[in-house]
Amino acid sequence: MAIIIIIIILLSTVVLAGISLAPWVPCRTKDLKRIFKLAKLQPNEIFYDIGCGNGKTVIYANKHFGAKAIGIELAFPLFLVCKIRQLFNRDKSIIFKYGNLFKVNFSEADVVYVFGMPDVVKNRLKKKLARELKSGTRIISYVFPIEGWEPIIIDKPSKKEVAIYLYQV
Repeated sequence: MAIIIIIIILLSTVVLAGISLAPWVPCRTKDLKRIFKLAKLQPNEIFYDIGCGNGKTVIYANKHFGAKAIGIELAFPLFLVCKIRQLFNRDKSIIFKYGNLFKVNFSEADVVYVFGMPDVVKNRLKKKLARELKSGTRIISYVFPIEGWEPIIIDKPSKKEVAIYLYQV
């Protein structure tokens, strides 16, 4: 019985995370180069992945660009996956935080990456980012545009590829 309760609690965090920003669907590994080409991430810049899932983009940002990379995840099972990956990478510049992204201050960010559902981004996240981000911060939105903001670049090389949007505050 205790195991069933634990499983229900763990699964409920995944559902809550899906409602908060998006259900977990990882970005395609082949798109990471496109994402970071747009981001123009530099060594020691601060990179946030909000709703980081399994931590793939956070680790990529750190390993390939030397960024201080921070992932925020609300689904506890995915957060545990991130922490295990962090142990294997042993880099103090990789940080995973468990919690609600709407309670995190992003004012120190140089680059923010988001793969979120359009309604959540439009209605809640956009206002938060506009309020907290410093001038010059780059925002990468994977697949979905941020309604009401004009992207600097839309990277969509073919019909088979997903769009990646670059915005700047």
